[in-house]
Amino acid sequence: MNPTWMWAWLQFPYLFFPRIVTGAKLRRIGTRIFRIDTEVAEQLDELAQKNKISVNVIANQALRKHVEYDAYAENFGLVTISKGLLKTFFSLMSEEQARALGRKSGEHEGVALVTFWFKDFNLENVIKSLDRVASHYNHNFEFEYTHEGQAYVAVLRHDCGSRASAFYAEFVKSVFALLDTRVELEETEDQVVAKIFVQKPDEQLTVGGVIHDELKPLYPQPSPRQAV
Repeated sequence: MNPTWMWAWLQFPYLFFPRIVTGAKLRRIGTRIFRIDTEVAEQLDELAQKNKISVNVIANQALRKHVEYDAYAENFGLVTISKGLLKTFFSLMSEEQARALGRKSGEHEGVALVTFWFKDFNLENVIKSLDRVASHYNHNFEFEYTHEGQAYVAVLRHDCGSRASAFYAEFVKSVFALLDTRVELEETEDQVVAKIFVQKPDEQLTVGGVIHDELKPLYPQPSPRQAV
């Protein structure tokens, strides 16, 4: 058989039945052409070379952040302050003031944030808002959660002191109270652990899948800026 025809025959299944051959779910990809300033193009090339990634990944990260966060953040009224200033802000409060502010923020701003970003106020979207908005984009704290028996355990790690822990603990408690969900909290100087008891413990809580490559930071941050 002619080698060219042999190659075409072997490629046939991949061209017309890629999901069957690869056994993986295909990712939808669109193609766009943009004109950008020469200075920006040069900076993109420098970043890509420095971090050993493609310009395409950097562009996708920036565009994803804009459509998932930046386009909403300004309209929602979020402002950016330095992390040092945020630490000072918490240190000037008493514990009672920090807890009162956390409760008020959870009952009002917390609900507004969830519904503004994700429309429906439910358990899944509260977790999404803590993970994607408050942690991934705002850098308020590091967030992770696991399934433990009949509860979900969420961990909020920060380095802003005990008053910040008091604030975040009351924030979390008040938000989940609106969903009639029981929460047990443990506080330390630099983290809050929340055990969330769901009504149907056998159901898996869906947060929206793994983080895409474009969402991952280019390099480890501590973030010099803090959005609240």
